[in-house]
Amino acid sequence: MNKRLIIISALVAALVLYLTLFPFMDSVPLRKGFAEFPLRWNGWSGRTSLLDARAIDVLKMSEYMMRDYRKGNDGVSLYIGYYGTQRGGAQIHSPKLCLPAAGWIKESEKTGSMDVEGFGRVNFVQAVYRKDSQEEVFIYWYQMKGAYITDEYKLRLYRFLNSVRYRRNDAAFVRISAPVTVKVEDTVYIMNGFMKDFLPTLKEYLPE
Repeated sequence: MNKRLIIISALVAALVLYLTLFPFMDSVPLRKGFAEFPLRWNGWSGRTSLLDARAIDVLKMSEYMMRDYRKGNDGVSLYIGYYGTQRGGAQIHSPKLCLPAAGWIKESEKTGSMDVEGFGRVNFVQAVYRKDSQEEVFIYWYQMKGAYITDEYKLRLYRFLNSVRYRRNDAAFVRISAPVTVKVEDTVYIMNGFMKDFLPTLKEYLPE
């Protein structure tokens, strides 16, 4: 038996032993169900919406939440799709594909970050899309075990690394959106305020 074959056999045996001692978690549950997420909070009043059966079948989330919140004349939509595991075809769909497929045309996109008291620093993508005469701002990120990811390639990398290191690959897709009524900057200001109000509460729901 040559040296290379011995090394390969040893690596395979080590991998089998590792998988035996540390089996993959079938699915990581939410810390609290989204049904408990507050509809009224810091002056915001929310209303729950539901996806249709076809969208649920395509997205294959473990759980999701879709809410429309209002505070005075300001309106913000919140969507969170949670995947307890990303196996068997259950993987996060990038809005860079989903939004154009729904008729939205991207006007601008950039990444940003913000410190939120009680939550920490969150990294996100901020994009402006147009559909007919409607212009809307989307702020979103992917969240995996405390990491806030803005790039689809890094999302795949984290999925692989978490599978190896922690035997889990649970993830959440968080998207906040709002229509532009006057200026994009005004809409972003409202959305940032919404994030500061709600993100500390979100920590109680998503796994660490």
